[in-house]
Amino acid sequence: MFANDKPTHIHVDHAYREFAKQENIKDIALAAGFHNPQLLRNKLRLGQAHKLTVSELIKIVKVSGNRCIIDGLLLDLHCQPSMPFEAEQTSETLTLSDHLLKIYTNAGELSEQIKLAKDKRGVTNDIRHQVVSRSMTIINELRLLIQRVEAQCPLNSIVDTPRIHRSLQVVS
Repeated sequence: MFANDKPTHIHVDHAYREFAKQENIKDIALAAGFHNPQLLRNKLRLGQAHKLTVSELIKIVKVSGNRCIIDGLLLDLHCQPSMPFEAEQTSETLTLSDHLLKIYTNAGELSEQIKLAKDKRGVTNDIRHQVVSRSMTIINELRLLIQRVEAQCPLNSIVDTPRIHRSLQVVS
């Protein structure tokens, strides 16, 4: 009855592994207030009885700046990836062309990763993570581009041709 060993949160599980691989767990654990870094290591291991609490997750994300576990949660909930407010603030200094160049660059890197997977005739966990991560970066860059276009080109500034046509008729 309970023999189903399929992971129920595949994105979160993978995010735990990636976080542990990318970060110095000892430094993060101490900075986040864990008395023993092994406790955080155990909580990041799959199959352990002890799991991260929401409060602990927030602390380690704030300390590390690594949002991969948050993004894993969002993906398991079928939501778009997270984007920090700082990204919106720093994007204000970029031109629309700069935004497009970042999107094209990331799309090119994504294409390279897909080609690599095709050449290897399979997707490893590392390639899968790189493809998902790069795709989330592109989604966030597109979001920032949309916000920038909306801010620079509000609807009321678009030329209203019928109104201009009527005002020209009145003048002539």
